[in-house]
Amino acid sequence: MKKKKCVLFLALLLVFACTVFAQPNSERKSIQIGILPDVDSLPFMLADHQDLFEKQGVKVELVKFQSPVERDAAFQAGKIDGMVGDTLGALFLEQAGFDISILSTTNGRYGLAAAPQSDITRLEQLANQAIGVSSNTIIEYLADSLATTAGVGEEAVKLIAIPKIPVRMELLLNGQIPAACLPEPLYSLVISKGAKPLGDSTSLSDAPGVMIFDSAFIQRNRSDLIKVFKAYWEAGQLINANPDDYRAFLVDQAGFPQPLGPTFSFVTYTKPQIPSKAQIQRVADWMNKRKLLDSVPTYEALVESFVVQAL
Repeated sequence: MKKKKCVLFLALLLVFACTVFAQPNSERKSIQIGILPDVDSLPFMLADHQDLFEKQGVKVELVKFQSPVERDAAFQAGKIDGMVGDTLGALFLEQAGFDISILSTTNGRYGLAAAPQSDITRLEQLANQAIGVSSNTIIEYLADSLATTAGVGEEAVKLIAIPKIPVRMELLLNGQIPAACLPEPLYSLVISKGAKPLGDSTSLSDAPGVMIFDSAFIQRNRSDLIKVFKAYWEAGQLINANPDDYRAFLVDQAGFPQPLGPTFSFVTYTKPQIPSKAQIQRVADWMNKRKLLDSVPTYEALVESFVVQAL
């Protein structure tokens, strides 16, 4: 009799455990998105801070990285589901055999600055002048694009590889290189320290910043990803409407350098959209010219539009 009671008790306990742990909310996995402390990621940070993802009914975990190398390694290892990245990175991932999709563009800013001691004040003066960049990255692509768009001949663009951003900043500020290309907020930081602004990526028609997700993950989570971008766009509109309200947020939550809080120039965030075929092709052509790509995936294989269509 005792044995029967014990078996019954264990059966009831098993039923209880299954009931509790089968609840949808308890097992729903959060969407993990890799971000950097940059302008592109600000709407995601604000959406998280103001519980806008929760308001949409979706769980999101923002995983912060200090470098694109760390972020990309985490994505390739399957530790994050998606990331704020760029078109070059998307093409490199495809070439490496990862099945990924671009869901939308993002709004960031990269700038070219001349050393404080330099006589350079215009982009066209960069002809045959060393420009510090990180090789085979969006930084190099944008530095090249800014210079050539301003009229510097391709043969006169002298890009020098300085991978570590703190070293690149120091060399620029000390006048050891004439110019450098930097992402925000570091571009604004060197300007605040006396470097001369020459131009930034907002003047270009390209949309290098993009949201990249694993394709298999997308197919399992289409409705939740729409909610993610609804929260992102709500946050972007909040910043657009009253940017001054978020200056403290830049420093306290987003990790921007303290001196930039009062003076930082916010970008205008746009409703999520997919990059055009021409934008993707320009990046691919640039990579092909440098023999960085073996082949280019079709636009349809690289870009999905269901998110932007739902907003």
